[in-house]
Amino acid sequence: MTTPVPDRLWNRAFLLWWLGGAQSALGTALAGIATSFLVLHQTGSAGKMGVNLALALLPGLLSPLFGTLVDRLPLKIPLILGNVLRGALQLTVGLLALRGPVPLELIYAASFLTGLIGAFYTPAAMGVTPRLVPREQLQRATGLMQGSTQVMQLVGTVGGGALVGLLGSAPALIADGLSFLIFAALLPLVTLPARGSAPEGEGFWTSFRAGLHYARRSPLTLGLPILAFFLNAAFAPMEMLMPARMTALHAGAQGFGLFFGLLLAGLAAGSFAMAALGDRVDARRLSAPAFAALGVTVLLLSLTQTPAQMYVLAFVMGLVNAALNLSISMIFQKRVDPAYYGRVGSLLGMVSMAGMPLAMLLLAPVADRVPVSTVFAAAGSLTLLAAVGWAALLRRDHAPPTPLAAQG
Repeated sequence: MTTPVPDRLWNRAFLLWWLGGAQSALGTALAGIATSFLVLHQTGSAGKMGVNLALALLPGLLSPLFGTLVDRLPLKIPLILGNVLRGALQLTVGLLALRGPVPLELIYAASFLTGLIGAFYTPAAMGVTPRLVPREQLQRATGLMQGSTQVMQLVGTVGGGALVGLLGSAPALIADGLSFLIFAALLPLVTLPARGSAPEGEGFWTSFRAGLHYARRSPLTLGLPILAFFLNAAFAPMEMLMPARMTALHAGAQGFGLFFGLLLAGLAAGSFAMAALGDRVDARRLSAPAFAALGVTVLLLSLTQTPAQMYVLAFVMGLVNAALNLSISMIFQKRVDPAYYGRVGSLLGMVSMAGMPLAMLLLAPVADRVPVSTVFAAAGSLTLLAAVGWAALLRRDHAPPTPLAAQG
């Protein structure tokens, strides 16, 4: 017997999922700053910080394999297990940091294992919200999830720096570990509708290939990872070149922090605005204009002459990015059969994650020789071209949305 999908937005299951995700996002933001400064304070090496970050991201390349496994398991297993294991890792490093220097090899191992667990957890989490709310409230729920996560990231990023500066890295890491464990404790109270299991006798690799075939059969499901890839790649110039740009404009580190703070504020405001509008906005139709608007905003960055102009564009970019992120989420949730959420979602995550580091690698040889304005102009132009390609994919796709009732 299956459990029906709730008939209202603010049901107990969604409320617990929303609150658990928000407090976990806060802990993760705190821990990101804390781990970086822990490595920096112990080694004095920015290169070792980069190695630690790379180790945390590297397991994401395996996410399609984990996504296949997620589609074959009861959904709560990867969700609870992922939070418990990540909580234990962060608590271990945080408690050791209270006692003194933590061996660098242990920090590296914890970062790699946290990334590995995240590659398993993320595909499972992508399919939860559609199972907790009625279809007509899905866009509102997705906006609320995104908005609360971004608010917590903003609070964690701003507060994390102050917390680490005042008390050191250990308390922030312990707070992150506790946030994971709190989320794990809330999850048994979240009622999820049952879903169908893998076909009897279907092997792992057969299921993996079925997921790839499913993703390729529609222009939209094939194009979603590419859209997410360009979305992340568009932010690479800002991550790499904004410190130098703000220094040239005499705004320095404070200006750099304010730029990204306004960007996050725009993301949160845009997500909550989309949640308030709900189904009055067609997320599918909005995706192409939002993608084009992102390209225009990056292009305008090349024309800025003052920090104030850049701050305005940072907030606008956040608003546009919120609309585009929500569009991607809604297209995924409504167009992908829930039986394939893990496999298609993990492919989407892996390809999108590659956008920023690959763009940074391409920029690295020319970053010091080409004017920043030229890099922003090129990035904006490429994003606009990608937006045109995405609009063409939307015109080719005429398949109806997948009924969420298919989730079992």
